[in-house]
Amino acid sequence: MSKKSTTSTCCLTLPLKLEKWQEDRLSKRFEIARQIYNTLVHVELKKLRRLEQTAAYRENQARIRELYQHNSQKTAEFRECTKIRTRLLQEAGFSEYGFKSDVKDYYKHFNENIGSSVSVHGIAPQVWAAFEKKLFGNGKLVHYKKAGDIHSLRGYSMTGKSGGVEIIFRGTFIEWKGLKLPLKRSPDNAYEREMLSYRVKYVRILRKPGKNKDHWYAQLSLEGKPVIKRDTATGEPILPVGHGAVGIDIGPQTIAYCAASEVNLMELADQVQNIEHDKRILQRKLERSRRANNPDNYAEDGTIKRGKKLTRNKSKRYLKIQKQLAYLQHYQAETRKRQHIQLANHLLSLGDCFYVEDMEWPALTHRAKKTEISEKTGKYKRKKRYGKSVANKAPAALMSILKLKCECLGLPGVIRVPTSVKASQYNHQSGTYEKKTLNQRWNHMPDGEEIQRDLYSAFLLQHCTPQLDGFDRDALRRDYDAFRNLHHRTIQRLRAMPKTPASMGIKRSVS
Repeated sequence: MSKKSTTSTCCLTLPLKLEKWQEDRLSKRFEIARQIYNTLVHVELKKLRRLEQTAAYRENQARIRELYQHNSQKTAEFRECTKIRTRLLQEAGFSEYGFKSDVKDYYKHFNENIGSSVSVHGIAPQVWAAFEKKLFGNGKLVHYKKAGDIHSLRGYSMTGKSGGVEIIFRGTFIEWKGLKLPLKRSPDNAYEREMLSYRVKYVRILRKPGKNKDHWYAQLSLEGKPVIKRDTATGEPILPVGHGAVGIDIGPQTIAYCAASEVNLMELADQVQNIEHDKRILQRKLERSRRANNPDNYAEDGTIKRGKKLTRNKSKRYLKIQKQLAYLQHYQAETRKRQHIQLANHLLSLGDCFYVEDMEWPALTHRAKKTEISEKTGKYKRKKRYGKSVANKAPAALMSILKLKCECLGLPGVIRVPTSVKASQYNHQSGTYEKKTLNQRWNHMPDGEEIQRDLYSAFLLQHCTPQLDGFDRDALRRDYDAFRNLHHRTIQRLRAMPKTPASMGIKRSVS
């Protein structure tokens, strides 16, 4: 197994300028990769079932479940059981190295299109990642890939080679098993030119859905840190990095941040639209097409027949609608990612150290388990939480992007503050904590001012102590007047807007 690289890595993604026959050849190779992937999944699942039938593995797993139910994960016995499980899995061949060894028996039939580099170092690690989630994480099943589900393939990094030994960067094109894939370069782009001066570690071929057809890209993994984009006229950085602490209070839909020079409350990724209605329309079209093309799969009452091998006939119309649905979701994701990157760049211009509460976002997406009855209405309370808001706005993705940018620039980065500091309850003027319900969006300060709850939390987080166990009251008193002035300007601007999310609690100004 190859050693992991210890040098810095950055990426440059360039579009491929392909002819129709080249796109067809790439589609064929991606389909072959899917077949190899599924074959390896099938083999490893059979191997796992054989292991699960052994007495030693079953007894050890039963003991792990028992200790887990009693919250005994930190005991010496639990750690010993996990070591036994790891040993049993490794003896059965469940490791990344074992998967790379197994895949060698299956790619040889397709050697003209896919060689050992892509199979061993591109496909096998993907399969291992899926099994790793099931064996050691919170994954429940390992799924087979459907047609079109393979979106990227990469080669193997080798010192002294331009992108490996199979998928190779040749300056103006990518070479892969006889295919020469031209790159779409920008000759006047100084950033691109400087990035390409780095050594290419390996090349990844990407496939992304487009409105009418798939789009193809070459992602070059380069040795070094990302180049800083500069103004061609002045040579100054286009996105300069600020200095100082920034407090961030982020929710499922909104983000409030407080820096020395700016205080703001805004909706996360406001260009991301709710596409659930459009998705349902396309999904209903797909269901009608499936039933029309595979009538023998369904009983008279419309249910799927059991104990019968189902057909998978897909019409041209079905495939067209399927691409429309894929593009709809892809466009949503790209818009969200672009806005997150823009916001992360803006936050970096305000400071170099970011304090944010340590949130468990997956917990907010789950439905409430406890059944409660409202005292006011006498009806059952809704169990729905923030699943769709978190899915549409992806607050955790924004924090991941910001953290990655900080690491690349060598900054202190994102500091996760434990929720035990209770930023939403603390009042620095009185020094007391007051618990508030979610619908209380304003803090009534002892000095008579009304301060928006999220903005005040961001202000408090900006002044966390170095030990992250409370707030610096002296600094809070010193900076409060400046914060209050910036806060009032922000609220005045938000009240003039035609619409804001209800969670902000902003009342419209009457003209």
